Amino acid sequence: MSMQRTILVVDDNEINRLNLKLLLKSDYHILEAGEPDAAEDMLAKHRVDLVVLDLALPPEPDNPEIGMAYLARLKTESPDTPVVVVTGHDQHALAVRAQSSGALGFFGKPFDPDEVKDTIDHAMEIRNQAIREQELQRALDSRMGADILGESEVMQNLRALIAQVAPTPSTVLIRGETGVGKELVARCLHAQSPRAEQPFIAINCAAMNVEHLESELFGHEKGAFAGAGKRKLGWFERANGGTLFLDEVAGMPLSVQAKLLRVLEHGEFSRLGGESLIRSDVRLVCSSKMDLEACVQNGEFRDDLYYRIHVVEIEVPSLSEHMEDLPLLAEKILLQKSALCGKQIDGFSDKVLAQMQHYRWPGNVRELENVIERAVVLCDKKTIEALPVLDGVHSGMGGDDLLEAWLQQLPESGIKAEKEVASFEHRLLLTALERHGYIKTRAGRWLGFGDRAKDKMRYLCDKYEVEFQEE
Repeated sequence: MSMQRTILVVDDNEINRLNLKLLLKSDYHILEAGEPDAAEDMLAKHRVDLVVLDLALPPEPDNPEIGMAYLARLKTESPDTPVVVVTGHDQHALAVRAQSSGALGFFGKPFDPDEVKDTIDHAMEIRNQAIREQELQRALDSRMGADILGESEVMQNLRALIAQVAPTPSTVLIRGETGVGKELVARCLHAQSPRAEQPFIAINCAAMNVEHLESELFGHEKGAFAGAGKRKLGWFERANGGTLFLDEVAGMPLSVQAKLLRVLEHGEFSRLGGESLIRSDVRLVCSSKMDLEACVQNGEFRDDLYYRIHVVEIEVPSLSEHMEDLPLLAEKILLQKSALCGKQIDGFSDKVLAQMQHYRWPGNVRELENVIERAVVLCDKKTIEALPVLDGVHSGMGGDDLLEAWLQQLPESGIKAEKEVASFEHRLLLTALERHGYIKTRAGRWLGFGDRAKDKMRYLCDKYEVEFQEE
């Protein structure tokens, strides 16, 4: 079961606080504060999902401007925390003004139990819906699909494993090559779990520096670092009751790994710049394309954290392992990309389908999406009759894959013409050197030369009269 949502009641009248607590305690965990400074202390120490704020606050209970000023402060310093205000029954204009200042709702005194519960439940749903919409927009922006397609045995086995694991609370480690759809698997795990109505949050651990990642995960207090002008709730707080997906967890700095371990062991953490411990109920799903066991051996990943996240493992197959599903995947992607570009393209020619079936797709489904989108943009007919050259220089492929991709996309006549191969070899050499600061050994390893990197790169650099640097 998910942890109860937490409500902070800010009211200087102890009887009012008690009445609200009795009304709400069966559905929510209630915290209390008698004035703004005490409320700020509670917000710093606890995970709060919603604030109920009486606008009649000390030192001038008859002056609603005190409460309005604190409402404005809340929306400035804790913008992620929704607020419902309490007014007198004859203060409708004040309630409307409070809503225009950021309150999600209001109810009056004396309390009507049904009005109180309906207002708070509605505000909580607005808050949850806002989080869901943010994640939906993120999914749309990344153009993720909603289903795991494929009738091959490996894809059927994958769907069966997801269905088996999803209802459990266990931490899951998803493994697979770049572009296979690890985030899609995480989303399916969430959608089939008891947490499906709660937030799903995805974070790429390898894309942020230490301070940014820690702030995103655990939040920060005002003044925690330069530029932290207001309190920010981290994704562990915002995903409370739901699922948090840590993509490429091997890229997480060791200092953040230590804090993550504490969350997994004790279910609590502190915001950056804060000292109070905050609790949150989150199911953790992680992914990695790297060899985590090797990272542990090299001291780059904590062994105790590895054992914590490696409870259940799901391996996502590469596209080359289920090529029989490629026509189905390609058709779905074509429909999506055609709609995105405002075109109506019915399908692929037999020649193009054969091309796709004979290519290795080292970038997996993500590469397939990019190639089809490029073809849709350039297509002026009802059928895709040609694919652009698969230029993997920007897709993260290694040099061997680039060479093979290029060769496979050449016309059948003169497919390995000496001039064309030499031209591509020269371009590939320059790309490798540019990516690796003209250090030949690193560039050679990226090209797949292994132990021969140094000698092979020297030969190629001499051949094409290209300058390089030693290690």
